[in-house]
Amino acid sequence: MLKGDTVRFEPEWREARATLIALLNQQNVSKAQWQELFATVHRICAWIEGGGEMVRKQLEIEIHKHVVLAEQRIRRHEEESAILRAYIAEWSKYFVLTEFLPKPFSYIVETYSGALSANRINRTPKPAIAVVSSKMLEDWNLTIFQRIKNKLQNAAMRLVEAERNGEAFDPQLVIGVRQSYVSLNVDAEDSLAVYKANFERAYIEATEKYYKSRASQMLEENGVLNYMTYADTKLQEEEARGRRYLDSNAESLERLLERCVGVLVVQFQDQLLSESPSLIANSEIEKLRMLYRLLNRTPSGIRTVLDNLDQHIHSEALHDMIANASTITSDPEKYVDQLLKMFKRFSDLVRTAFYDDPRFLTARDKAFQDVVNDTTVFKLEIASSRSKTFVFHIFVIDLFHE
Repeated sequence: MLKGDTVRFEPEWREARATLIALLNQQNVSKAQWQELFATVHRICAWIEGGGEMVRKQLEIEIHKHVVLAEQRIRRHEEESAILRAYIAEWSKYFVLTEFLPKPFSYIVETYSGALSANRINRTPKPAIAVVSSKMLEDWNLTIFQRIKNKLQNAAMRLVEAERNGEAFDPQLVIGVRQSYVSLNVDAEDSLAVYKANFERAYIEATEKYYKSRASQMLEENGVLNYMTYADTKLQEEEARGRRYLDSNAESLERLLERCVGVLVVQFQDQLLSESPSLIANSEIEKLRMLYRLLNRTPSGIRTVLDNLDQHIHSEALHDMIANASTITSDPEKYVDQLLKMFKRFSDLVRTAFYDDPRFLTARDKAFQDVVNDTTVFKLEIASSRSKTFVFHIFVIDLFHE
């Protein structure tokens, strides 16, 4: 008896199609119906000659019908933000389908592999479910996404700008557009290439444009110190926003922050650095912490702050030594105590204002060593090198004990 005499395609597919349509429409499907779909597809592929190809064609027809209906529902809207909302509503449901709907159709993978072989040369074969899923995504991409992606992207960028201005919206509206760029690029060698060239690029450029004019106005109207607070806050906000809306595997966040630092910090670096000496001299801890956070993101800003700290330590130490010259020349132990107090004061400054950054600790140590060794600036009457060495050794020993 021939295979075709025992199993016929039409009645078998009729039942499978009913379950398939219910799944596409996200209607309730019982466990028995779900399991029977697996069994039916397997029977057709195993017992009907060319059965896998028949299932493949019918599956593609039903999926395409579903996608076309989704496209019609989206295209009822004309305004970009309305199109975006309709698209995300449809895409969210369809993306879920691509994860579970292919499972019963894994038996037809050989048919798919043959049909798609021209696009898969020299590539590692995909698992059966992934092949069917890719075909679903390809249909969505060609039928819907490619036709309206620019409108979706423009609408998403406007929503992000609205969020910067304090307006609230559903973040999934932006995330869904980014997810589409990543998920629908199924055949590219670099699955993130289209995302980078479109969504990431638009997002970063829109961010830079947003702050370019606002930053200058903020600085001019509020002064450098208030601008520091603005820039520090906005960089933290944009980092959090970037983590939410950009792809985590594409190094997008690093590129975004580089551009943000450029427009918010680097172009005003000289003005920010001009405040550094007075902030250090007056121990303005919170403002110094902000200045550090801002300049630590730049290639060269910290170097100037280190120089300012070095100058401050030399200046403060010289002032203290001159003010206590009589004590220094008559009582070396009190001199050591004074050095220890100064060292602690400068250490507290580095710890609280500069987060104990090793570069600042090194600058402190170098500057303080110069202070200890340069007794000539205080016009001390310590005649012999032996006395000078003795005082220095007392300081070092006491410092380690401290």
